Amino acid sequence: MLHALTPPPPCRTFESKRRQRRCSKWALGEYVMGSRKTWLLSCACALTAISTTAHAQAGADVNVIEELVVTAEKREQSLQDVPVAVSAFTDERRELVGINSVADLTNFTPGLAYSTNNDRINMRGIGRFTNNRSSEGGVAMYNDGFYTSSVTAFAQSSLFIERTEALRGPQGTLYGRNAIGGALNIVSKRPTDDFYGEVRGGYGNYDNKAAEAAMSGPLFGTVRGRVAASYSHIGDGTFENLNPDPKAKDEGNRGAYWTVEGQLDGSLADEKLEWWLKASTTEWHSLGRGPGGRTSAIYGLRDVTSPFQASLTPNAAAFGLSSSVPGNTCQLCFDTDDGNYINLESNTYTLETVLHLDNVDVKYIGGMTYYDYRLQTDLDGTSRQAPFNLPGVARPYFPRRNNQYQEEVWWFSNELNFASTYEGPVQWLIGLYQFREGSNYTLSDARYPDNPGFENPTLFSLNPATQLTPAAPNPERRYAYGSSENVSKSYAVFGQVDWEFTEELKATAGLRYTYDQKRSFESARLFCLYTATCPISRVTGRAVDVTAVASPGTSTDPAVYLPAFTDPTTGLRHRGLKESWDAISGTLGLDWKPDPDTLVYAKFTRGYKAGGFNSGTTTLQANVSTDKETIDAYEVGAKKTFGGRFQANASAFLYDYQDIQIPISGLNPVTNTNVSSFFNLPKARVIGFELETTWQPIDNLQILANYSYLNAEIREACCFQDSEDPRGLVPGAKLAGNTPAQLASPTAALNQDLKGAKLPSSTPHRFTINANYTWELEPGNLSASLTYVWRDATYYSIFNRYYNRVKSYDQTDARLLFNDHDGKWTVIGYVKNVFDSRGSAGVTSTRVNTGPNTGFVNQTVSYIAPRTYGVELQRRF
Repeated sequence: MLHALTPPPPCRTFESKRRQRRCSKWALGEYVMGSRKTWLLSCACALTAISTTAHAQAGADVNVIEELVVTAEKREQSLQDVPVAVSAFTDERRELVGINSVADLTNFTPGLAYSTNNDRINMRGIGRFTNNRSSEGGVAMYNDGFYTSSVTAFAQSSLFIERTEALRGPQGTLYGRNAIGGALNIVSKRPTDDFYGEVRGGYGNYDNKAAEAAMSGPLFGTVRGRVAASYSHIGDGTFENLNPDPKAKDEGNRGAYWTVEGQLDGSLADEKLEWWLKASTTEWHSLGRGPGGRTSAIYGLRDVTSPFQASLTPNAAAFGLSSSVPGNTCQLCFDTDDGNYINLESNTYTLETVLHLDNVDVKYIGGMTYYDYRLQTDLDGTSRQAPFNLPGVARPYFPRRNNQYQEEVWWFSNELNFASTYEGPVQWLIGLYQFREGSNYTLSDARYPDNPGFENPTLFSLNPATQLTPAAPNPERRYAYGSSENVSKSYAVFGQVDWEFTEELKATAGLRYTYDQKRSFESARLFCLYTATCPISRVTGRAVDVTAVASPGTSTDPAVYLPAFTDPTTGLRHRGLKESWDAISGTLGLDWKPDPDTLVYAKFTRGYKAGGFNSGTTTLQANVSTDKETIDAYEVGAKKTFGGRFQANASAFLYDYQDIQIPISGLNPVTNTNVSSFFNLPKARVIGFELETTWQPIDNLQILANYSYLNAEIREACCFQDSEDPRGLVPGAKLAGNTPAQLASPTAALNQDLKGAKLPSSTPHRFTINANYTWELEPGNLSASLTYVWRDATYYSIFNRYYNRVKSYDQTDARLLFNDHDGKWTVIGYVKNVFDSRGSAGVTSTRVNTGPNTGFVNQTVSYIAPRTYGVELQRRF
């Protein structure tokens, strides 16, 4: 894992530092001019001179830190030469320290946060606060330069991934789309010149079985190929199902994943045209493994008066009708009949070509993805299925409820770049970008599958004479439905220029114009049964369709009938939404490189993210769209290598963050349930500091450490209501913007001023340290790696209250790796979360609205994975 640098034979070096730096930027990349072999040889000589100097300073027998090449600015450069805060991890580094998931990636990337349960990623307090398909995240994600809207690809094993890069801070010029918080990029392992084969197998606790294989090499002419496959199955869940039914299954991180990937590449016209093609397919079939799976436990008090309110799971197993049934106190237990079943199918195709012209490289990146994710969840929170009678109701009540969530999404994009490749003080890159996404998004398809009373509902009416008017049939026995068909288009033109004034000073300027357009066609339907809203149902036993009252809706798309309308055949109420946004984003920076081991930079960046719709809900919200987000970011940073043994990269930043898109829940008086609406919070200020260090104090010992400080504070946001504290009684609430009538009413919800609150998921302090040591033995090298991570307490809502806060926690991981001298065998033993920490990766809250516990707020806490351990064997051919 750690190797001494052995200098190659002497060669002529470039005369100036500037030329050496340019060589380090271009030698390994795609953007080289016509006589490519000559340039590669010259650059190799220059890099040799730099490496030899550092080696001589450190001593002939000393291990120095290996140079890492990244593509952060769409050109391959040394990490230490890029004036961007970048965290990059090669496949070797990932194997050594144990980066096997997106959560692991956050441990080693300052400012990066991820919630497994809802697949939301956040960087420096900026990210995705909703899963609604009409609103994107604030961190752009790319797989080999092709945009993706799901972060799960970053959890692939090192068999597929050569390098992972995390660019922190707005990347509004070269990446643009939704890169207001930063960008992540995967670089895949590519086909090889020589035949290569590898197989892997592993086994761990929770009956975790994995098998992987890859094969690569030349096919014919200049064409090379690579194929890789992975299969993983976890047989035991981390949450125990207390339901005695033999068909009931434990859940949590359980189920099967598999991926198959194929690649081809080659060249034409004496390597003037290079091309690469990748096709991959992934499927999941799991019980609570992956985004949306069971990772949480609910704590608080039960509603013991309403039979329609689910009991708390996993810490209360009763339905809430009888106080004689004790609640379950097992933290990682639950009691349900309908499991959290997850099914996913994803297919991606990516094409990349590079045409090498005189002084210019023309690069095309295009791709297409089909993504179908389905999730079933248990809504009643119990295993009770037998019908029972309610007081004052002659008809039976069937308690079983579940929801069918679906995201069926397809997107494609095309990007064309023109990059200079000549020698000179001015280098430039310009490009064009196009993106289109379509989706069928079903947030709510909630059903009473056992209750025939929902099949033939009646229409809601205040007139007794018309209360029995038949509504459209409801054969799926739904009681709440909300979906949307969405189309999103984005177009951009961008350019960036680097100008070296002197050998030490370089200026960078970039601009990007982006135009976004979105359309959404919504469908909604709502029913009630036995509640005060529809007392007639207590007599008839038939559900009442309240859609027209609860979901009036307003259309904004001229192509759709402007008032919302109801389809008499399906009973679904529809409306159309349409909106467009545009912005100019860009960057202006200056970097100073007084010597090959030092870089100091300062820059200003404008970031932008398009607005979104509050679509796909069951109530066709009146607040239908949000304005665009913008950021003015100021950042200074320094990168320094000391004698080849110690490397420190630091950055400090200040953001003026405006019009933040935030979903806020409120009580719907018709349905007596909380619904989310999108709003723009006017202003926030984000201040932070990040430090990454690598230290190799002695041969074969390496210490990695990083620290991040983040203060993401709302500066202007009034006036909003907290659905969990509608009267503003919890300490910390600041009432503002209320009318005298609101203040005088004992039940009216009151507005609050959120100035001073922290943005969700913005952890104030986080620290990670890894120490790894390699013993050089006769049969091979044995490496030991130990990682410690500490995270500060964090709020997960703009309402900074005790019920939206998780405690600080720490985690320790350990690994042993053996590599034989021939490089053919690797054996890995690992333990994750050695001390079985109950760390919390997120929390949501729910207020009890009826009964003696009215006003109490329950917490749903999402846990990190418990202690896991196992072994892995790798064999290369």
